[in-house]
Amino acid sequence: MPETIDTRFIQYLEDACGASVSEPQIIQHLWSGYGVCFRATLSSVNTSNKRFSKPTPVVAKCVTPPDVLSHPKGWNGEAGHNRKLASFKIENSFYQHLQPLTNQDCYVPRCIAVKQWQQGSMLVMEDLVSAGFSNTTLTLTVKRAKTVLAWLANFHARFLSFDASTVLKDVDVWSEGSYWHLDTRQDEYQRMPKGALKTHAATIAMRLANAKYKTLIHGDAKVANFCFSSDFSACAAVDFQYVGFGIGVKDVAYFLGSALSDEDQRAHGESCLSDYFTLLKQALTQRNIISPNEKTCLNTQQIDELIEEWKYLYSFACADFHRFLAGWSPEHWKINSELQRQTDIALSQL
Repeated sequence: MPETIDTRFIQYLEDACGASVSEPQIIQHLWSGYGVCFRATLSSVNTSNKRFSKPTPVVAKCVTPPDVLSHPKGWNGEAGHNRKLASFKIENSFYQHLQPLTNQDCYVPRCIAVKQWQQGSMLVMEDLVSAGFSNTTLTLTVKRAKTVLAWLANFHARFLSFDASTVLKDVDVWSEGSYWHLDTRQDEYQRMPKGALKTHAATIAMRLANAKYKTLIHGDAKVANFCFSSDFSACAAVDFQYVGFGIGVKDVAYFLGSALSDEDQRAHGESCLSDYFTLLKQALTQRNIISPNEKTCLNTQQIDELIEEWKYLYSFACADFHRFLAGWSPEHWKINSELQRQTDIALSQL
């Protein structure tokens, strides 16, 4: 029997969009009980509202922080709670201001409405199923992983070198993208066992933060946050709570670790990384052709410099994520032989 949706959430959606709601269906509960995602159909309540004159399928992300914190792994502190609240505000800001700058090559569902109240919020988005992205999965073949690598390459190329003081002056994004970056994960750092990774954690984070070339990264680019077309040739991304500045390979490292088996990572990791950089170069070159006078475009030499820098920093991106897991969940399945190998490479460079 389908789970019943709290009537409050239906009311929030009706208030946010000024429309009637039908066929609500829960997709999933948010992490740690912070709310729920559900799909529904919107219809105009009167003839003057032309926006939903035809039934419109949407997905609503309703944030209602719990009175009692209950993290699956016991991380119930104030720092984590505040980080989550900030992340929801940043996601809403991304959808309102930056989603319109994406395109078919880095598809993001269209924002329909945002409603904020105290610590809660409602984000209403286009339903990706109706847009042709009906497939979801928790693992991918190496061939299908290239679809997401293409999305990441185009997203990173689109936002590379944006001037934060102008283009992003009214937009909230993390100063350092990714949900695991060290400044916001001090509790997990303290829990880490002693060793070289803990000793050099700050140096590794600094190497990443001091990169010359940065873009906006998704920040939580696991395979579960992508929806695919029926043949897996195209994809769209969701869950932009940790979007912010950083190097593109932080997304790539996290994605490959989430999508491929340890064996596939060891056998095909280098080719996947090569595919990403080929796609990134193509996207940056195409951007130069379309907008040759755009101040933030990179010339050929700069593109080559960026690729060399990010190639070098890939192992540091892996080690940085390893640092988080070592404190947060030391038995996690993502701490595998390939993650350890990349960590060893990074440590050997220090």
